Amino acid sequence: MFRYKKFYFFLILLSLFESRVLAFNESGRDSGRSLKYLFLPTLFKTPEVGYALGLSTSFSFKTSYLGDSLTRTSIIQGVGFATTHQQNVQAMDASIYFPKERYILQGQLSHSYFPDRFWGLGANTKDNDQERYVYEQFYFSPHLKRKINRHLWLGLLYELQTVYHISYLKGGNFDTANFKGKQNYLASGTGLSLSHDTRNSAFWPSKGLYILSQFTAFRKELLSKYNVVKWITDVRFFQKLFRSRHILALQFVNYETFGDTPLRELAALGGPNNLRGFYQGRYRANSMLSFISECRFHLIGRFSTCVFGGIGSVYNHYNEIRPESMKYSFGGGLRFSILKKEKLNIRVDYGYSSKLNQGLYITFGECF
Repeated sequence: MFRYKKFYFFLILLSLFESRVLAFNESGRDSGRSLKYLFLPTLFKTPEVGYALGLSTSFSFKTSYLGDSLTRTSIIQGVGFATTHQQNVQAMDASIYFPKERYILQGQLSHSYFPDRFWGLGANTKDNDQERYVYEQFYFSPHLKRKINRHLWLGLLYELQTVYHISYLKGGNFDTANFKGKQNYLASGTGLSLSHDTRNSAFWPSKGLYILSQFTAFRKELLSKYNVVKWITDVRFFQKLFRSRHILALQFVNYETFGDTPLRELAALGGPNNLRGFYQGRYRANSMLSFISECRFHLIGRFSTCVFGGIGSVYNHYNEIRPESMKYSFGGGLRFSILKKEKLNIRVDYGYSSKLNQGLYITFGECF
């Protein structure tokens, strides 16, 4: 979520430590499992956060033996940082693939205190109308999936979100915009998911199809302040090009909400996992759609590169989806594999849309 016409970015790898811990079975023999862990202290500067100092961690492992081709590598990632703009974020997410992937457990846990920016609602807000607001948030969401055939999973999930210490300019765009959640609130909901997954890797797929349809209902009966239904559709396609190590990657996302949608459930276009180049939340509304295309190329050793382009928009009603409302961005990036075999990468991307909508992104893993 970094954007500005000029940037200064300094990434200092104070230490890069990767280790493997072998597991043993009851007889004391090596079971072929291993745990790899990585620590990346970082120092960086962007217009959004000023100077930031933090620590990233990653733990990857197999729940079965290392040669099990039916079970993908599990990963638990954590990050924490504080900034000179008085922001701080602590987050952890996990994707754990149980033996033969009969079950998949995914989860997110985070706390953030974040002065942010708001431009209004809809696809026609102006770049110069930005306004500062501040919020603090706690978020927790476990998601358990059960395999029902070779490539199909049925999931049950729960979302808990508390948003508090919200402050903003009285009488400004944020105050007068038509959405809920301008005061402290709790959102609590349960949901179902159905996913089809034929990808050959969790981190760097070279072939396969992934389709997710996910419904979450936030209800007052579950102590939620607002009644909201959220529906997410996520379609991803991966294919090798010309029988080479080059990969075509495509993603379509539709995010829709129905009901009294509060602040942090509004669709937010932009950011490191959407249209790179736009500040995350540059455009907000009840719903959003986006399409992203990437070409990924292996360079040499642990290095790869990528070029990408995307188009999308936000909307409150279907009749607002028009060609003139669509936003676009494009760019490229570099990858360095920190886990060579599993292809878990450090990603460095630069996205561009316009003079005031461009930025640099450095994260773990791919955009999708």
